[in-house]
Amino acid sequence: MEDFTVMNQLGEDGKDGIVSLVKFPNGLRCACKQYKRTKSTKMIQKEVDFQRQAAEAGIAPEIMHVDLPNRRIFMEIMAARVVDELSESDERFEQELLTIMDKLDSIGILHNDGNALNLMFDNDDNLKIIDFGLSKKITPAIRRKWDNAPNTKVTYHMLKKGLKKYGIHIVK
Repeated sequence: MEDFTVMNQLGEDGKDGIVSLVKFPNGLRCACKQYKRTKSTKMIQKEVDFQRQAAEAGIAPEIMHVDLPNRRIFMEIMAARVVDELSESDERFEQELLTIMDKLDSIGILHNDGNALNLMFDNDDNLKIIDFGLSKKITPAIRRKWDNAPNTKVTYHMLKKGLKKYGIHIVK
């Protein structure tokens, strides 16, 4: 997996590393998240496992390859960040966001990150959620505390606040 070219960085530097568009000699392009050397491989694997589950549910980018020794993952490229595409919320976006929260609840993952930059559109204009670094498994205690809807009660409200910073106000 060493034989690829970094085309350009996607987005800003993150606290865990950077994401770049990379191209392989066979023409394949994907996003590569390169973690900092200080990020534990155990935490990277946990993030990968959560994202793979979410991708299987159709709400996150597919992970194509994991390179733990070099602390990087390769995944499906997203088309655009929500904050770059929407100037205001609309019914379709809000419904898709609530659907993502419901699916996360049903597969047992608390996303737990209100950064609006974690909401992206894929090439078919479907809403996806990224960055499972703060995610955790939904336990019975979490379900009791948040009434079986932890993502709607926690993540959704954090995302509403995050989107508001970009001028995107959610009604629901």
